[in-house]
Amino acid sequence: MTWLELWEFVEALPYDSMTRSALAGDHTRRRWTEAEYMQASSLSLMQHMIQVMWAAHLEGKPPKVVPWTLPDLRTPEQLAEDEARKARRAAIQAHFREATRPGATPDPEYARRLAQAREEHLRLMAQAAEESTTG
Repeated sequence: MTWLELWEFVEALPYDSMTRSALAGDHTRRRWTEAEYMQASSLSLMQHMIQVMWAAHLEGKPPKVVPWTLPDLRTPEQLAEDEARKARRAAIQAHFREATRPGATPDPEYARRLAQAREEHLRLMAQAAEESTTG
């Protein structure tokens, strides 16, 4: 058997097999089987149907239902990247809130970028006006 044939066999394995889980980076077997995905979809569909039937045939507002949560299939590396991204976003938002607070000292980098954006906007408007008069 060649490596290509072996790879084709591995690719033909079911989604919930241990080999496919390990290839996807899931070494702790957090994956659901296909049956579990189908059961969660069926439950969510039934909850939706109950809401529709309640709204159609009964008085009052239908009960609010929470759809079944699917498992988190991210690897630990992806989770760490997401946490780092959240931390960077929070730092940027905090910096922006601080810089735009009334009475705050203006950020020179923000002022420079704003002036640059205004100049670019004015240049593009002048170019569009020139093209409309010549065209």
